[in-house]
Amino acid sequence: MREFAEVESNPSAGSLLLRFDPADAGLNARIRAEIAALFGEAAPSPAQPNAAPERRSNAPVLNARAKWEINRVAKIGAIAAMAFSIAALRSSRKLHAQAGALSVFLMLVHVAIHWRRAFR
Repeated sequence: MREFAEVESNPSAGSLLLRFDPADAGLNARIRAEIAALFGEAAPSPAQPNAAPERRSNAPVLNARAKWEINRVAKIGAIAAMAFSIAALRSSRKLHAQAGALSVFLMLVHVAIHWRRAFR
């Protein structure tokens, strides 16, 4: 039985790097046997290479193009609403407040789309 050339782990990332000889034909079976030995009978089953990831909820998922379009409309709308809110200062406080609220709402839509990047 051949050994791995090198094994590196990173506990903070939860990763394991195995360097091995690609000519070793029994490598796949040995890795599965080691995992089964570690986890017992409840060893995780291997993932299908072309299987779609499992969805965790029934909520609709927007594709990238739809998010891009919504974000584009929200940004342009927020800028326009803010400009209108400033222009409405001369005419009506109520109109100014409504346009300002619309601008804040549209900026919240923008942040909701990019919340993963915004709050890292």
